[in-house]
Amino acid sequence: MKVKATREGLVGDETASGYKIDRIVSFVALPSTRALHLFVRVTNPLNGKSTIAQVLDVGPWSEQDDAYVFDGARPLAESDRKVDRNHNEISGQTNGAGIDLGEAVWKALEMLDNGIVDWSFV
Repeated sequence: MKVKATREGLVGDETASGYKIDRIVSFVALPSTRALHLFVRVTNPLNGKSTIAQVLDVGPWSEQDDAYVFDGARPLAESDRKVDRNHNEISGQTNGAGIDLGEAVWKALEMLDNGIVDWSFV
């Protein structure tokens, strides 16, 4: 699915899975706790670069956007909505991103700025 991607950053912080963020491990964040520890292929459509990454964090924005992650719906963040861990839907400011990329993924895809990527489970 093609969605806006943002850079995770936060090196040294801990993710929802307990992983301490570094610049080496290829990981992403998707807005569903059910996706934790699954693997995805992420592709930069601007240059064709692709990599495999593990879902080690929950986000961006939503924590329970299962319809997007598993059923092909568009991310809630695209319509400025999010869902918290208690399944409460909240309207508010988002940046429209459907996936966060760890440093290793960002580098492998040769991302220059936040932009569109294509991702799917492997």
